[in-house]
Amino acid sequence: MTPTLPPQITELITKHGDVGTFIAMFLESSIVPIPSEVVIAGAGAIGVPLWSIVIWGALGSTLGGMVGYAIGRYAGLPVILKFGKYIFITPHHVQKAEDFAKKYGAWSVLIGRVLPVIPFKVFSIAAGLTCLPFPAFIIFTMIGVVPRLIILALFGAIVMQYTKPFFMVAAGIALVAGLFFLWKKHRR
Repeated sequence: MTPTLPPQITELITKHGDVGTFIAMFLESSIVPIPSEVVIAGAGAIGVPLWSIVIWGALGSTLGGMVGYAIGRYAGLPVILKFGKYIFITPHHVQKAEDFAKKYGAWSVLIGRVLPVIPFKVFSIAAGLTCLPFPAFIIFTMIGVVPRLIILALFGAIVMQYTKPFFMVAAGIALVAGLFFLWKKHRR
């Protein structure tokens, strides 16, 4: 089990495999404030096969994004501004994402899916608010989420594979740096 993955998500993915990955990505992409980086890298770290993460993660993320799109399109800005704070979406985030969506159209969805750190749901809601054509939203969501899934899943698997050697090297570097610092301080 990876220390960065919440136990409930770890159990969901471990116990239900592909369906667990799908559900976690659906929840992350729709309204639950779970970082996708944690879900995807965590799934890679606990040994879920890459192909499974990509297929089920992309499906879950796309369907979750459809929920965000529907919220933006049909609930509208007043509802988002009223309840967005509960899923860490501020009026500032919505405005920036909406401006970005107006400027770049369907490409904003693709860019938003590839960028790390920014929640998928912000771009999905902005796409709905700006009435981006739904088929374009689906296509660009699927295309954009795949590279992110691959990179983060591989990162999670690699981190777990090399955790012990990494920490040994990091500890060695920290020890050398500490000794160098003490030597320089003593020399003065």
